[in-house]
Amino acid sequence: MNQLKNLKIVVLVLVVLLILVIVRNSNQHIFKQEVKTALEAVKNNSNLISPEQLLQLKSKWLVVNIGADNLPDSLRIENSIRLPFENLLDRANRKILEEVEGDLILYSSDEATASKAWIILNQLGFENIFILNLGDKPEELKYKFQPDTTARLEQDSI
Repeated sequence: MNQLKNLKIVVLVLVVLLILVIVRNSNQHIFKQEVKTALEAVKNNSNLISPEQLLQLKSKWLVVNIGADNLPDSLRIENSIRLPFENLLDRANRKILEEVEGDLILYSSDEATASKAWIILNQLGFENIFILNLGDKPEELKYKFQPDTTARLEQDSI
């Protein structure tokens, strides 16, 4: 009888867990923003803002440095804070981000880090988020790739 009672408790816990999993997976709108909207913003580069555009903004804004490096000396911005990317969603940091009035400008010397943070915050429902784009792009290929036709592969000699 005691084993039957223990079995009932185990089955009850499993049923509760199963219900929680089903409820969590059945919600198709886990994220608050539409993914299509984010994709369009990335394609159109409407999520990027240059330093010139930043200084011309009439509304309130805050630059959030999520990288390891300081802001460049060419940008003398008073409205900036540093929140490491690893701690971006900590309770205290998230509260700071939620209290920001106006535009939220993300900066990192690594554009991939800023893009990741933009996607995360966008999907969590934050609005008016931009990535500060300094225009420092890595060296782009200037020439079309052409294979070396003078080199012969080992298979060609057979």
